[in-house]
Amino acid sequence: MNAASHDIAIVSPITPCFTGALIEKSASLRDGLMAKAPKPSEQRIVLEKISWQQFETILAETGVERTTRFTFDRGRLEMMTPLDEHERCHKLIESLILVLVDEMQLPVEGYKAPTLMRSDLKLAIEPETGYYIQHAADVHSKAAIELRVDPPPDLVLDVSLNASTLDRLSIYAALGVPEVWRYVSQAGDDFFKGNLQTYRLHGTRYVESTNGFAFPFLPAGRILQFIDESDALGLMTALRSLRDWVQGLRL
Repeated sequence: MNAASHDIAIVSPITPCFTGALIEKSASLRDGLMAKAPKPSEQRIVLEKISWQQFETILAETGVERTTRFTFDRGRLEMMTPLDEHERCHKLIESLILVLVDEMQLPVEGYKAPTLMRSDLKLAIEPETGYYIQHAADVHSKAAIELRVDPPPDLVLDVSLNASTLDRLSIYAALGVPEVWRYVSQAGDDFFKGNLQTYRLHGTRYVESTNGFAFPFLPAGRILQFIDESDALGLMTALRSLRDWVQGLRL
């Protein structure tokens, strides 16, 4: 499958003074693609032969309030502009997690689009959300995560409407993230018709699992049931059903 089918532009190489031109190129690409395509899709730009120092410069110059998500894999930088579906999925899954931790009396610390990076590995990635549950006390009251001193999130939510050009799971594995929930949907399709895959880290790779580390009592099928009920019955009804189900586990 070629890059164009995923709305991806590949640019190589860049000069040291690149950020302004990069943003302008990204905006131009986004406007052009949106004009041609009736259905929205993630906009991706891939830059080749980027040094770690250049990547850090991009991070510093674009700031923490940016909406673009970065993925860096040893010289390759992918920039993705998320859609409303990403935020919708984040809020939906977060509402599920809040019910779970409330009912099971578990601590939780959540970080929206955290920058998980290791300079020694030359790897960085920004999931939709990172959650600390088993290690919530280790990051309590911290504004940002630094993997050189902090543990990786116990669970990350990764939302994709089109396949990334980079192997995101291998990056999460190298960073030591124990569990990944990946929600995959096709751009333009009904958001609720996507597929949720849950992965547990075993050694250096992920295996798809029916139960995770963060919530070992929660089958992956129950998450999909919650998503289906949110679509068919509404979020509040789905949350009440989920809460009743969790309470039933304690009987």
